[in-house]
Amino acid sequence: MSNGAETTALQQPTFPLKAPGTAVVHAGPRQNPRIVSVPTRWTEHVLELPEGADLFNALEASLTDFAVDGIMAEFVSGQFGRIDYVHPAFGPDADHPMSFTEAFSVDNTTELRHASATIGFREGTPFCHVHASWTGADGQTKGGHLLPGTLAGPAGLTIRLFTLHDARLISEVDPETGFSAFAPTPTDRAGDMSETPETPKRSETPDFPDAVISRIRPGEILDEAVLAVCRNVGFDSAEVLASLGSTTGAVFTDGTAPWPAVEFTHLSGTVIGTQGRSPQTNLSGEVVDVAGEVCAGTLKAGANAVAVTFELFVRRLA
Repeated sequence: MSNGAETTALQQPTFPLKAPGTAVVHAGPRQNPRIVSVPTRWTEHVLELPEGADLFNALEASLTDFAVDGIMAEFVSGQFGRIDYVHPAFGPDADHPMSFTEAFSVDNTTELRHASATIGFREGTPFCHVHASWTGADGQTKGGHLLPGTLAGPAGLTIRLFTLHDARLISEVDPETGFSAFAPTPTDRAGDMSETPETPKRSETPDFPDAVISRIRPGEILDEAVLAVCRNVGFDSAEVLASLGSTTGAVFTDGTAPWPAVEFTHLSGTVIGTQGRSPQTNLSGEVVDVAGEVCAGTLKAGANAVAVTFELFVRRLA
């Protein structure tokens, strides 16, 4: 395991590169439907991790602690004490243009910038998917796809958890891409509207559903998929948060990140007027590219195709 991507020569492409945002057709059989959504109620909790806490163990234990089958998470503040991670890389050939690097580690304290996580099950066992960015003592910003072994630093970590009452999140190998990906399925708790005394905050809107969790498949345009999800569930206005995934490079309103893949450490924004003729979708995010570099911005409309998958959490505003 290397001590940071900057110390290791990264694999270079053996095939022509395309413009950021150009869709990738994967070698496996195309899967349908292209967007899988489950409406759900949600409850917000705040998880405080002390120094030395194992991030993956704590997130996975939250499934049992809150008696749910799926959680979306958004990191608020704190430090990492150790980070094990990979980041996007060029694949072996034009039919498989995207992959991951070898595993890297950072053994000193770093400051959290952004992070998001999906928490559910793989083969019946709790499992989580985490993307993050951080700033080291040298002022350099890095990011990637976190691995087990990642620990909270001296300041701990504060994480918002959005527990899903009506959706179970299952990670399986996708035959289309060859990568593992989470997808939601309905639970049998849709009629259970009970709250417990320890619940710190539940959704502001009592009507069911007031959120939707979705899996977006490759090639779908991200902002168009967000709008479609909101329209299909009947949300006129909605907020995107605690979401993560990948696109084929990134196209911002003021710049780009290179094809064939970037991973989002967070995606946030709003969709307004979805049921009318002139909806407004505004999304911003931060991404990690094939060089391990981090950049952020407002997403250009109609320009960002999903690379492998996107795990999207949207809650209703109106």
